[in-house]
Amino acid sequence: MTFRTTLELRSGYIITGWLVIVFAFFAFPLLAFSKPLSELKEKSAQVLGAQATRYHRAAERALIGRNLAANDAAGTAAPAVADPSAQFAASRKLSIFLMSRSAIAPLAGAALVPFAIAGATKLPYKEVFSLVKKLLVL
Repeated sequence: MTFRTTLELRSGYIITGWLVIVFAFFAFPLLAFSKPLSELKEKSAQVLGAQATRYHRAAERALIGRNLAANDAAGTAAPAVADPSAQFAASRKLSIFLMSRSAIAPLAGAALVPFAIAGATKLPYKEVFSLVKKLLVL
């Protein structure tokens, strides 16, 4: 192994360690919101699911004149509110983790800028950019 490949290998480990530290620094505090978001997701799914069921049962009664599965005498008027199915679907899609895959690349890019600048002073530009590109692909 030459000095240059040893330096690239060592700097690759250092940069990877730095990325782990940066991701932990940003992702760990966001875990505090996971429990409240989980509770919000559960409660909103229950409330909006019940509201959507009421809405669709009333719409079925208005359209057909009765409910096919279980006919109840709750009245034939359709509710005056809009269809809550979209809000129910949105509550089911709610992620309880605030760190997503789409946030990883910009965060990694911002964390690697100082290493790219420092590495450009010691290594040729092509090697620095190839190393940064390899780490961003991971």
